[in-house]
Amino acid sequence: MEIYEIVKLVLLPFGGVSVALVAMVGWLAHISTKRIVEGELANHKIQLESFKSESNKELQHVKNTATKEIEALKNQYTADIERIKAQLQSEFLKYETYTTISKEIYQGLFAKRVEIYGRLLNLKKEIDQSILDNAGFLEIHDDDPSPFTDAVKKIGNASQENPMVLSNELAQLSTELVEKSNRVFSDEKVKSFYTEVYNQDAKYVHELIMEAENEALRKMFAECGDVYERWLIQLNVDVSKIRSVLDLAGDFLEKNTNK
Repeated sequence: MEIYEIVKLVLLPFGGVSVALVAMVGWLAHISTKRIVEGELANHKIQLESFKSESNKELQHVKNTATKEIEALKNQYTADIERIKAQLQSEFLKYETYTTISKEIYQGLFAKRVEIYGRLLNLKKEIDQSILDNAGFLEIHDDDPSPFTDAVKKIGNASQENPMVLSNELAQLSTELVEKSNRVFSDEKVKSFYTEVYNQDAKYVHELIMEAENEALRKMFAECGDVYERWLIQLNVDVSKIRSVLDLAGDFLEKNTNK
């Protein structure tokens, strides 16, 4: 029950001034209630404006975040599409290359590859056998560069016979081996030439020339040793792949023959 109702119940029985007081109290109560309502409305309005402001800020933040995420996804999708297009183009080029090479041409190239790798294997066997046969001599003359330089020269010459049928890896190593060894061989010839020019009247010109050549050739291992080892490893890898192809072809032909 409101204060006005309580006052009304108390004062009305007294009449006269009481009635006036009741009316005044009613008027004051009305004013008070109006002010309270207006104050509450003002507070609610302020709170509403504050809520709207915060909501707008939050909405703008969400919109900015969403825009950045959408842009990032768009860039990612664009990059993925470009990558897939590049892969498809690469595969298409591979297919085009494959279809332009006839079966007969491929068989001919593979036969040449088998032949050249057979020669390289025989050369490796020859080098290994030479090292084994001359193990005693090499132990005593461990500073003699000729065994290694001869091996490098033979590998370089054999690799240049038909470089198109070598694997990319072996061809690159062969080129690197040839280029580095050629620099050493060139230095050897230059040193030999100057030794001969400046020692024409010496008693042992030939020995001096040989020593000058050997001194230059001793650099061969430092220049080519690592490439030489990698070349031999790659040769074994390539030969293993060729054997796998031949095994698969043999299995295929055997199955189709038995049908």
